[in-house]
Amino acid sequence: MAGICFLLGFISVLYFLGIWRMTGLSSKFPLVWLLIGGGFFLAGSCIYFGIEIPVWLSVLTGIFVGGFLLLLAFTEYLIISAMRQEEVKNLDYIVVLGAQVNGRIPSKSLQYRIDRAEKYLRENEKTKTVLSGGKGEDEEISEAQCMAEELERKGVASGRMLLEAKSRNTEQNIAFTVPIIQQDSKKVLKELKIGIVTNGFHVYRGSRIAQKKMQCKVYGISAKNSRFLQANYLLREFFGVMKDRLVGNL
Repeated sequence: MAGICFLLGFISVLYFLGIWRMTGLSSKFPLVWLLIGGGFFLAGSCIYFGIEIPVWLSVLTGIFVGGFLLLLAFTEYLIISAMRQEEVKNLDYIVVLGAQVNGRIPSKSLQYRIDRAEKYLRENEKTKTVLSGGKGEDEEISEAQCMAEELERKGVASGRMLLEAKSRNTEQNIAFTVPIIQQDSKKVLKELKIGIVTNGFHVYRGSRIAQKKMQCKVYGISAKNSRFLQANYLLREFFGVMKDRLVGNL
């Protein structure tokens, strides 16, 4: 058992180093893999050296870890199920959620969203898109403007694109998009079918927030994401879902 703990700890640390090499730690979240690795090494050391732990502490730890793993498994099931939902054709609008821009160049995650949006718009000629994302401190242009420029280069007519360039998070993406769609469509939102374009791991949260804010038929449209970073994204998204549940966004 101690050997398994040491192995899992070693894998966790290696995974952290792989993320560091790929992304340069643009986000601090990957540090959680070091904490996980440390936890496995600690557990392995206790088992290997025969360190006795009080019964009450073992019971409390078991209840906490067991409950956390059950909640994690259920939430990840919802996230992964949303990633695999079937695409709905001929939506009235698709909302492309913003992601990091490096100067004027889309990050890999944002490029995947742009590519997915372009494919959908090419296959569904009557659909319009709202490009949603503000300008970060290290970004030369807004995420919305970056997406618009990329889509125009790919041949999407500017008349099919509406820009929302003030939002800073998923909740604002949706909230600030609502009046834009209402003004453009001249319809009540309940009469519309709307898609949310984002990376697969983010589809569940994005579409659920949209469903609550828009009160209309909302469908997720899953874009690709890095396979190597998938585990990191899924774990990070778990905490994102928990946070949005606590503040009432879901």
